[in-house]
Amino acid sequence: MFVTLLSRHHLFSGLALAFSLTLSALLLVRLPIPWLGVLGPLTLAMLLGMLAGHCCRDRFSQRAEPGLQAARHYLLRAGIILYGLRISLDDLASAGWSALLVDAVVVLTILLTAAWAGVRWFRLDRSTALLIGAGSAICGAAAVLATAPTLRARHQAVPVAIATVVLFGSAAMLLYPWLFTQPWVQTLFEGSAQHFGQLVGATTHEVAQVTAIAATLPADGAHTAVVTKLMRVMLLVPVLLVLSRLFQDTLEEHGGRQSLTIPWFALIFMLLPLINSLELIPGPVLAWLHHLDQLLLGMAMAALGFATRFKTIRAAGWRPLALGALLFILLLATGGLMTLATETLGLS
Repeated sequence: MFVTLLSRHHLFSGLALAFSLTLSALLLVRLPIPWLGVLGPLTLAMLLGMLAGHCCRDRFSQRAEPGLQAARHYLLRAGIILYGLRISLDDLASAGWSALLVDAVVVLTILLTAAWAGVRWFRLDRSTALLIGAGSAICGAAAVLATAPTLRARHQAVPVAIATVVLFGSAAMLLYPWLFTQPWVQTLFEGSAQHFGQLVGATTHEVAQVTAIAATLPADGAHTAVVTKLMRVMLLVPVLLVLSRLFQDTLEEHGGRQSLTIPWFALIFMLLPLINSLELIPGPVLAWLHHLDQLLLGMAMAALGFATRFKTIRAAGWRPLALGALLFILLLATGGLMTLATETLGLS
C-alpha cells in the first residue's frame, strides 16, 4: 500500500512539473515579444523543459521521472488523437484534389530524400533522418513526436529533429510573405492568392506557422493555405502505418518479435474529422478540447525537453541542420512545381 501511494506521488510530481512548464509557455507566448510568437507554445514548452532539466537536482529528476515518462507516452498519444478534431470533411473537400495531390507528392519526396540523403550524404542514423523528414514533410513538431515511437527513435534524436523544424519553419514565416509581394511571383502564379496559399500550406512546417503566414495573405489565399496544411496533417496516418510496417520488417530480419506494431492512436486520429463534421460535439466543448489538446501536447514536449541535455544537441553536430536545410529547399521547389503543374492542368 505504501509503495503504491509513493508511486502515485512520484507520478503526480512529474505530471505537475510538465503542467507547470506548459502553462508557463502558454502564458509567455501571449507576451508582445516577437520571437516568442515565432517559437509557439509547443516548442517553448520543450525549451522550458530543457532549462528545468539542467537546473533541477538529480534527486528531484528521479522523483519526477515516472510522471514525465507518462507525459511522454500517454499524454502524447492523447494529444495527437485530439488534434484530429481541428479538421473537418468540409475542410478537406474545399481544397479539392489538387491540394491533396500536391501534399502527397511533397510528403513522399521529402521522406524519401530524408531517408536517402540523411543516411548516405550526412551519415545520420535512419531514425534521426526520418524524424527530420517527418517534421519537414508533414506537421512539424507534432509529426516528430508521433513518428518517434513508431521508429523506436532515441529520446535524444527528437529535440534535434524539432530544432530543424523551428529553424526552417521560422525561415518560411519570414520568406513567404516577402515572396508574395514580389512581381515575378505574382506573374508566376498569375496573381492568384489561392495558388500561393496552396504553396504555403503544402510546404510550411507547423500549422501555427501556416496560420501566421496566412494572416498576411488575402482571404481566399489564407483559407486555402490552412486547409491544404490540414490535409497534409491527415497524411500522418498512412505515413505512420507504412513506417510501422517497414521497421517491423527490420526487426524480423534481426530476429525480433514478429507481430506488427500498429499505431492505434493514429487510426483513432483519422476518425475524428468525421466526428467533427457530423457536429456531434457542441461548440463550447469542441473549443475546450482544442485547448486540452494543446495542453497535452505541451506537457509531452515539456517532459521530452526535461530529459534532453544541450550537450546531446551539440553532439549531433551540423549534419541534422544541413539535412533540414536541404529539405527546406526541396519543399519550396517541389511545392512550387506541383502547384504550377496543377494550375496549368486546370486541376485547382
